[in-house]
Amino acid sequence: MFKILKAYCIATLFLAPLFGASYPISEYFNILINDAKVGYSSVLTEKTIFEEKKCLKETTYMLFEIKRFKDSIKMETKTEIYFSEELQPYYYKSYENMSGQERFSEGKIIKNKLYVTDKFAGKEEKKEFLLPAGTIFAGMLDDFLRKSRIIPKSTFTVKIFDNSMLAATDVKVRIIGTEKQTIGNREYDCYAIDTEMYNILTRIYVDKQGFTVRTQNAQLGLEEVIATEAEAKKKFSANLDILSDFAIKANKVIARPAEVKEMNCSLLFDKGLPAGLNKDSISETSIKIIKDNMAICVLRRIEFPENEAALFPVSEKKLEKYLKPSPYEQSDDPELIKMAKVIAGNERNSIKTAKKIVNWVNNYVSNKDFSSAFATAKETFESKQGDCKGHAVLAGALCKALGIPTKIAAGIYPINDRFYYHMWLEVYAGNGNWVSMDPTFNETVLDAAHIKLVDGTLDDEGKLAFMVEVYKYFKNVEVIVFKLNY
Repeated sequence: MFKILKAYCIATLFLAPLFGASYPISEYFNILINDAKVGYSSVLTEKTIFEEKKCLKETTYMLFEIKRFKDSIKMETKTEIYFSEELQPYYYKSYENMSGQERFSEGKIIKNKLYVTDKFAGKEEKKEFLLPAGTIFAGMLDDFLRKSRIIPKSTFTVKIFDNSMLAATDVKVRIIGTEKQTIGNREYDCYAIDTEMYNILTRIYVDKQGFTVRTQNAQLGLEEVIATEAEAKKKFSANLDILSDFAIKANKVIARPAEVKEMNCSLLFDKGLPAGLNKDSISETSIKIIKDNMAICVLRRIEFPENEAALFPVSEKKLEKYLKPSPYEQSDDPELIKMAKVIAGNERNSIKTAKKIVNWVNNYVSNKDFSSAFATAKETFESKQGDCKGHAVLAGALCKALGIPTKIAAGIYPINDRFYYHMWLEVYAGNGNWVSMDPTFNETVLDAAHIKLVDGTLDDEGKLAFMVEVYKYFKNVEVIVFKLNY
């Protein structure tokens, strides 16, 4: 959830005015989720010099804090971008801190290539990106709009590089028309503008002087509203529980999910299927679309015959991406490799060994809390604490360290009459078979109450896919269970 919120905010902080070019320009916004204040954001655009060239510098800042059950998550980001008034990007640097987990990234454009240095979880990586002609940094979209004519009903696409995801992508823009907005005691005459990025639709309201006064995302219940600096920075209490507030209602209590052997259910969307939910996006899940507002799941608890499993290390070329280390699954870390070998002992059967790893992780992570926003395998290993993500990435890294291909699966899992966001594992068993296991609940044979929404690897691109796919289900959906066998 937290990375979704971060990506959303960065994608929608188009805060500088659309018209006029009087600098410096400064704006502040309150960030709200379900009408509760969770933080604030700001943007400062000013003239400066970069490598002896006159240019603009835009500094975006965001701070928010939310709860996950009893624990609080605090996130702070700051990004600086440098670009010419003709919208030629030069350089960016960004910093984020998610409850103590820090990441620093900077990139410089030389001709049509972007050279990036990324520092995260104790590692520094150098990356190169070939940017399509006309690509701008994410924070420059406001400046692009400022130089564009505002024509109601017009649509166009802007190519951007998103430094938070280290990926180039498209932003689709549509000018809807004029609309009044009331904020506090003031009424604004605005243009309504829709932007779509990563299948996330955002409505932006820009007043006739060119200043953004409100952004809205109905699916997340998330809103940014213009404020004074004093109002934005005013202290607030992080009372919103992001897990409880975004839990999905079910029509019945599932009292013992770990014992569920068979579950048939429907996903009922009261406002129709969300954008991007289609046959391709659910091809690797048990979800089947029935009509324009309903999908169904038919789930069974299946135990794979251990003795039929492949021996590791597995060397099938098509599985190489499921063996590679990532910023979150550091399977090349010497300490994790050593521990994986200790856990495996003399065993070479992939499924038997994965089960040993799942048991070990469940026992080893003794403090099962929600205080880490998105801990890596190494961080979880060192702290012995974490949520489902920490359990999943640690178990996945240990499996990969031995040469056992592993996917991370994300979906929803029931507690009483609600389904909550959850992560677990899929381990390769040979001959195209993947076996699901859940280290959080110490399940080496997965129950039939887990509803998978997406699976993949946790590199930056994979992490984005997880966010976008799970995001579709956050609002306006109910789980209707019509068959449940223990």
